[in-house]
Amino acid sequence: MAETLKYSEINKIPCLTWNWLKMNRASLEVEAASEIISEKKEITASKKGEIVSLPLVFEDGKRYEHEQVITAEENAEITVILDYTSDRKAGGFSSVKTKLVAKPYSKIHLVKVQLLGENYVQIDDTEGVCDDGAKIEVTQIELGGSKVYAQVKNELNGYESKFKSDTAYITENGQILDMNYLVNHHGAKSDTKMIVKGVVGDSALKTYRGTIDFKRGCTDATGDEQEETLLMSRTAINKSIPMILCDEENVAGTHGATLGRLGADELFYMQSRGISEDEAKAMMKKAKVLSTASLIPDESVRTKIENFLE
Repeated sequence: MAETLKYSEINKIPCLTWNWLKMNRASLEVEAASEIISEKKEITASKKGEIVSLPLVFEDGKRYEHEQVITAEENAEITVILDYTSDRKAGGFSSVKTKLVAKPYSKIHLVKVQLLGENYVQIDDTEGVCDDGAKIEVTQIELGGSKVYAQVKNELNGYESKFKSDTAYITENGQILDMNYLVNHHGAKSDTKMIVKGVVGDSALKTYRGTIDFKRGCTDATGDEQEETLLMSRTAINKSIPMILCDEENVAGTHGATLGRLGADELFYMQSRGISEDEAKAMMKKAKVLSTASLIPDESVRTKIENFLE
């Protein structure tokens, strides 16, 4: 039996824009199997240099709920790799929740690699908290699925706490990718760096919301967000809201967004060297993803990404 699931406020931004843009939030109605396959894991790191791989296998027609709680104790460092994999033609529904707790002077590097089947719908929610001197890094690769809603939120509570994210995606063949990144600065001298880059092709729809919010008391905090989008089709739709909110005077925040197409000059240059237009487009798509994938400290996962791109 299938159950109709309704979500009215996914990826809601903290400060509303004009409603006619239809970017304040996302909504979703999906039919999913009533039987739920759920799993919860708790990982605690107490030393430096730990690497944990958590491959999540998704079967066709199934409904999944995965939850992870990752804690780095004081001065500890850990890398956790979440690999979402299914057959290329598989479909189903997936809900993933990940909580990150970085205690004083610790570091968490979370890697999420989404290679789901072309009929999968997924809601992926990541929330992190950083204490004094702590750092959270998120490396995210979004390639599969039919409709994917990914949210990353982080609270920089501590003095000199840091957040860094690197996200790469390819959205094409009618895919919907909806992303929401939010970092709240509470601690003095806290720092954020967010980089998002990818390709939107065919009749795909990609939405990106990126917010850096300087709360009162976060004096000397800094934040920067940059987005690079390559449009591969005239029917592709790209929506972006880079936003900086400020309730503290002595802070520095910057953001930028670049939107472009593969130009005639670039194509001519490549074709003059024996590279066809299709090959040139494939090379550009791969380059966007593989530059971010190089940050993943696991060769087998990087190879899996390359194979998926082929």
